[in-house]
Amino acid sequence: MRLILLFSLALASVSTSPSTALSAQQAPLGGWPQHSRARPTPKVVTPGAGPFTPPPSDAIVLFSGTSLARWTQSDGSPAKWRIADGAFEVAPGTGGIMSRDSVGDVQLHIEWMSPTPARGSDQDRGNSGVFFGGGRYEVQVLDSYRNPTYADGQAASLYGQYPPLVNASRAPGEWQSYDITYRRPRFSAANKLLSPAMISVLHNGVLVQDHRELIGPTANGSRPPYEAHPDRLPISLQDHEHPVRFRNVWYRSLEALPGESVQYRSPEGEVYRSMATTREVADAKEQLESDRTHLPRYITLGVAQSNVRQFREAIVTFTRGLAAVPNDGTAQSKRDRAMLLRWRGHRFLSVREFAKADADLTVGYALDSTNYGILFHLGVLRYLQGNFAQAASLFAKAQPRAPDGGELTGSTDWLWLSLSRAGRAAEATAMLARKPDSLAAPPGYAYASRLRLYRGAVSPDQLFTPADTADVQIATLSYGLGTWYLVKGDTVRARGSFERAMQGGGWPGFAFMAAEVELRRLRKK
Repeated sequence: MRLILLFSLALASVSTSPSTALSAQQAPLGGWPQHSRARPTPKVVTPGAGPFTPPPSDAIVLFSGTSLARWTQSDGSPAKWRIADGAFEVAPGTGGIMSRDSVGDVQLHIEWMSPTPARGSDQDRGNSGVFFGGGRYEVQVLDSYRNPTYADGQAASLYGQYPPLVNASRAPGEWQSYDITYRRPRFSAANKLLSPAMISVLHNGVLVQDHRELIGPTANGSRPPYEAHPDRLPISLQDHEHPVRFRNVWYRSLEALPGESVQYRSPEGEVYRSMATTREVADAKEQLESDRTHLPRYITLGVAQSNVRQFREAIVTFTRGLAAVPNDGTAQSKRDRAMLLRWRGHRFLSVREFAKADADLTVGYALDSTNYGILFHLGVLRYLQGNFAQAASLFAKAQPRAPDGGELTGSTDWLWLSLSRAGRAAEATAMLARKPDSLAAPPGYAYASRLRLYRGAVSPDQLFTPADTADVQIATLSYGLGTWYLVKGDTVRARGSFERAMQGGGWPGFAFMAAEVELRRLRKK
């Protein structure tokens, strides 16, 4: 594979001198130099029968068998590759082609066939490539059926970085398939890498790349570092002077849908979005419009919107509710307004508008100091602000007002965290001793698992179970573990746990936002 990028990219040469310190980008992956012929080659497996895989209803078809209208040459001119028998074929010497569509996160299906009879050997046999990110990130196409070559250059390798887990190649003249999931790299507004590109590949139905994080663009003979680039760029196919054939090419975008609004942009430049509107939201809107004076309907709609992470939309709903509720100073009016402020303050927390959350929850507390939701969420806010003593006071007040076992477990957990962070470890231990060891929490409840860790009933290695797969669950467990390490003075393990808490999609959860805050505090030290 020798790639002429769709953009100008200077590749640094690599010194072969043993005394030259390789950069992190050039360091061998898995202990092997790039393209090492001593690197063990993947085990050969025989894939199952491979029927033609039709595109699903939401797929964008890039080639259905008759036209290359959705493809161009790299200069934007019409694609010059040949079409025959429901497939298209590399026209050697004409150059690579790229999709007219630009994609970000994407699922791509593509079927390909090595030339038959086979000619050449090593990298000079049925060579092409599937590229993402405007030619930066390659999944290698090669005739790897009984054709020895270096491990990180065979079929389904992430070229020059990761060999496939196994060699699932079919013989030349047989159709093969790739099902590729590509997650684009994320860059901050300052062009700093936030998260690397990640690729998974099924080759003929066999998993050969499992969420591999690329160390930078793939290239021949070097490993260049990341450079910021647009989020959406064309898919491209390589002309490597071999008449490789392709058919049945389609993709499904995994990027945010139009209905997925931006909810929060982190200081590091990461963007967090809502989910699409559901029938539950639509029904709640319809019910509210039929009677705009009914307070519970504002809450029902706001909660439904929050369930699909439409927090800013929920804030608008609760604001409308506050305008509709009488402000006449009666006890009922105060309770109603406090409840709406509790919900709006919670959602300001979700989108990290802490000053507005503070205003809502503080006013709500003045209106109704017995509201459990206000006590709990104001406690979380004080904790995030680093006022651990006030947080402890609020969680202590929340405990006896918890509406169920789950909420009692949660407020007990946050009280232990707050007391521990306030330097009152003895009080935290005594508080746990006064509470039963098995609060009536839902099965697998993360707060209950964290309390067992604090009590010493489980070790850090036992905290996570195979059932803990949800993003919010992992974030909650990871943050509790990180704080447990932190109060013991182990900032290295604490940092690792906080980073793990932020690796999934649990960004609306308190554990995720607390991990954000903790990592910023640690960076300042």
